[in-house]
Amino acid sequence: MKHVAIDIGASGGTVYLGDLTPTDFDVAEVHSFDNYPVERDGRYVWDLDALRDRIVEGIRAADREAGGVDTVAIDTWGLDFGLVADGEVLRLPTSYRDPEATAERDEVFEAVGKRRLFDETGITNWATPNTLWQLYTLAAREPDLLERAEVLLPMPQLLSSLLGGRETGEVTVASTTQMVDPERRAWATDLLEALSLPTALLPDLEEPGQSLGPVADDVAASLSATPELVSTASHDTAAAVAGLPLDDDSAFLNTGSWFILGVERTEPLRTDAAFEAELSNELGVDETVRLLKNVNGFFLLEACRDAWADAGEPTDYDSLLSAAQDAPARAALVDPDADAFSIDEPMPDQIRAYCRRTDQPVPESPGAVVRCLVDSLVAKTALAFDELVSVIDDPPSRINLGGGGVRNDLFCQLLADAVDRPVVAGPVEATAIGNLLVQGVAAGTLDDVSAGRELVESTFATTTYEPTAGDDWAEAKARLRTLSAD
Repeated sequence: MKHVAIDIGASGGTVYLGDLTPTDFDVAEVHSFDNYPVERDGRYVWDLDALRDRIVEGIRAADREAGGVDTVAIDTWGLDFGLVADGEVLRLPTSYRDPEATAERDEVFEAVGKRRLFDETGITNWATPNTLWQLYTLAAREPDLLERAEVLLPMPQLLSSLLGGRETGEVTVASTTQMVDPERRAWATDLLEALSLPTALLPDLEEPGQSLGPVADDVAASLSATPELVSTASHDTAAAVAGLPLDDDSAFLNTGSWFILGVERTEPLRTDAAFEAELSNELGVDETVRLLKNVNGFFLLEACRDAWADAGEPTDYDSLLSAAQDAPARAALVDPDADAFSIDEPMPDQIRAYCRRTDQPVPESPGAVVRCLVDSLVAKTALAFDELVSVIDDPPSRINLGGGGVRNDLFCQLLADAVDRPVVAGPVEATAIGNLLVQGVAAGTLDDVSAGRELVESTFATTTYEPTAGDDWAEAKARLRTLSAD
C-alpha cells in the first residue's frame, strides 16, 4: 500500500511517500518546506494557512509520484496547540519559543510543586515550555479565550483537522503536555482541576493507528484518489523511536531541534531517583512508555546557520563540519539548555557572549563555533545518558541514533567516545519510517510495530561508531555540569 508521512518540525517539514508490503519497504522524500514561527501582534506564532498549503502541496506531490495514495498521517513537535470552536481556530497557535508563552511557569510550581507534577504526569522537563505552562499562562492572562474554546488540539491533530480529520487526541503527543497520567494513558484531570484549568476542552485520547476520516473535498479534488487520514504516533519522537531497530539492549537518541535520549519500557518509572535525575515518561506505540530526557539539540546550530546565511557566509554542513573537525577540541562549552539563548539575537553572538561571561576561550570563526556546539551537545547528551543509566536496572549497551545527527560523523564518533558505547546511526528518516509503520499496521499490512522494526533492520543501512580508546570526556562533562549548575 502507498502511505504518506508528513513530518513537521519547528524549522521545516518533509513529506515522504512510503510503499509498504510485509517484506519490502521503500521510502522516498517527495516534498519539503520551511516552517518557522512568525511574529504577529507581538507573539511568535505558527502560520496555519501556510502550513496547510504546504502540506497539501506535499500530498499532491506524493499522489503524482504514486498515482494515488491510500493513507496520510502527520507527526509534529510537541508542546504547542490550537484552540478551536465550531470548527474554527480561534487564533494562531503560539510557538513554544515565544518568551511570553510560559510566563506563569513559576506559579505552576508554587501551586502544586514539582514533585506532584512528576507523580501525576511522569514528566519533569522543567526547562521545556510545555503545554501545561502555556495553558496556565492563558488562563491567567486571557481567560476569555479559553471560555470561548470548545476543544484544545495539539499541533498534529490541529493540522489533521484542517485537512478534514475529526477532532480527537492521540496519546503520544498528549503525553508531552505534562497533563497526562502515563499509567492510565488518560488526562490527569485531578492535577488540572487543582490548577483551576478547564478540562472540558480536552479531546478524547486514542492510541496511534486510528482512522480520522477521508481528506477534505478540496484536498481530494486535486488527487487521483481520496486517501484516509490516520492518527500515527503523532509526536515526532514517538514516531522516530517506532522507526528505529531497537531491542531490549538499546537506548534511543532522536536528533533534531531537540535531542531526546531514552529507553523504551512497558511501564512508567516514577521513583525518587528518576525525579532527581529529571527524567520523563512519555507514551509510545504498542502501549509502551519512553523513559527519556530532553536536551536542546541542533536548534542552536541551525540558528547559527541562519545568522551566517543572513551575513552571506557559507552554511553548507560539509564545510562547517570540516572546519569544526580542525578546530581545537573542547576548548569552550555552552549549556544548550541555558536560558541565555533565545530567538531574538544572532546566535553566534549569543554563544560568544556566553563564553566571555563564563571565562572561556571565545570561538570566533564559524568552525570554532560549530566545534563548540558539537562538543557541548556531546557532553550534555553523555551527562543525560549517565543519569539514565543510574536509575534503570539493565543499562543499555549501545545507542541507536536517528534523525539529522545520523549524517554528522563528527557528532556520532564523539558521542560514542563520550558514552564509551557503540552508537548505531540510522536510519536518518526514522521519524518518517515510524510514521509509515504505524500506518502500515493500521492498514493491516504489518502485524505490529515489532514486525515493522524487523523490516527496518533488514531494509535500511546503518553505521556503527565504536568508541575510541583513550578519549576521556570526564573533564568536559564535569565542566559542563558546573556550567549547567550556574
